[in-house]
Parts: sequence; C-alpha cells; structure tokens
Amino acid sequence: MSREVSSPALVLRTRPYGESDRLVTLLTEDHGKLTGIAKGAKNSKRRFAGTLEPFLQIRAVYQMRPSSDLVFLHRCELLRPFRRFTRDLDCWAAGSYVLDLTDRIVLGRESGHEVYGLVLSALALLDAGTAPGAVLQVLELRLLAASGYEAGLAACQSCGRDLAGVATVYLISHRGGFLCRPCVPPGEVVRPVSGATARELDRLASEPLERAVELASPSDEAKAVVEALLTNATTGPVRSRAFLGLSRVDSPGVLR
Repeated sequence: MSREVSSPALVLRTRPYGESDRLVTLLTEDHGKLTGIAKGAKNSKRRFAGTLEPFLQIRAVYQMRPSSDLVFLHRCELLRPFRRFTRDLDCWAAGSYVLDLTDRIVLGRESGHEVYGLVLSALALLDAGTAPGAVLQVLELRLLAASGYEAGLAACQSCGRDLAGVATVYLISHRGGFLCRPCVPPGEVVRPVSGATARELDRLASEPLERAVELASPSDEAKAVVEALLTNATTGPVRSRAFLGLSRVDSPGVLR
C-alpha cells in the first residue's frame, strides 16, 4: 500500500511536466534522493508556494508507492532559506555545483541521513560566507565516501602498503585511489601525485566537514586528483563545474 510521509529535504532540481505540473528531484533526510510529481505546482499558491526552488531547506510531504520510483508530492513548507545565494554570484555558483554534484553522484533512494547532513552543512557554510574553494574540496571527498566511492588515499590499493612518508604515489582513477610504484601495472595510465598532496587529501577526508574546511587550502594538484575521482563516480557531466570556474574573480582569462 502507498503511504504518506514527510521529511526535511533540499531541492536538487526541477523541470516542467505538462502544462501545470513539475517534476522535482529532492534530497530527503529520511529517504535519500527521490523524484516526485507536484501536481498543479505552477499555479499553486498554498501547497508549494515558493518552496520548489534551490537553496531552501523544506519539509516535503509525499506519498511513496512501492510499484513506482516516482512519489506523489502533496505539499511543502519552508524550514530555512539560505539568503546569500541570491546576492553573491560566487556563492550561487558554488551552491549550484553542490546540488548538481549531489544529483549526479547519489543514485536512487540511498544515502539518506549522511549525504543530507553533508549537503545541508555545505550550504550553511557557504551561506555564512565561508570560502567556496575550501567547502567544495572537502565536500567532494566526503560525498564520495558517503555515496560508496570512498577514495583510497592512505594505503596502496593493490598491496595495502602505508603511503605515509612516500615521496610520490600514483593515482589510478578507476580503482578509486593511489598505488605505490612497484604496484603500477605495465602500460597502465596513472597520474603521479606528490605524497604531500595524498596526505593532505587523506587528512581532509577524515575530518568533520566544519573542521576540515578550517584546515583546507586546496592546491591545483589536489583539485585535479579529486576531479579525476569524481569523474569515475558520477553518472553524467556535472555541467555547473564549468560555470563555477568562470564565475570566480580569480579565474584565468575572466573579466568581470
């Protein structure tokens, strides 16, 4: 039997469905990622008024159906708005990337509480004015782990050797981590990475989000490693990543 439930949620994306309905993809605290149909949402002034938008924490009331992946969205209420995203372009770009990446890396009704808590904390940090670079680097690592793609950063993915103190390690993206030099297969495409970068990433991945953000100072090499790991974990292109780079004041070749 279908049942009506409610859960705190964040809107990942929406799209039109017919003349007056909308399909809404939510990240819920209790049931993970789900997509629901909001009947009459385009004209609703009571059931969905202003709540089916990004950068809002809402409480969604929906009906789950065992025979369908699509839920029926009854109504939503606003719990908390994140206001900085409406007046700061860098913040908006970073927040859009957070939601887009989450949508691409989380599959079905999985990873409820942990992923929801990570994304909510990331949006709150950005809304409070925390530097986007630090928030995003830490979130990417934590989101990989929470979604079942935890990166192997501390030990060789082949022999298990502790990589602490190793000067150079080798990233093998499809294995989700690093190899030591003796374990690199002949002809395998790998990326040499400094041991210092590997240790930095391992440290950030093991800290709570709020604490790790205080410690983060993302290097270009660290960013490249995380991007390669994400490419093998996402279900499609994270299009907001390109805009994220263009929107930054310090981006090369950008005039604002």
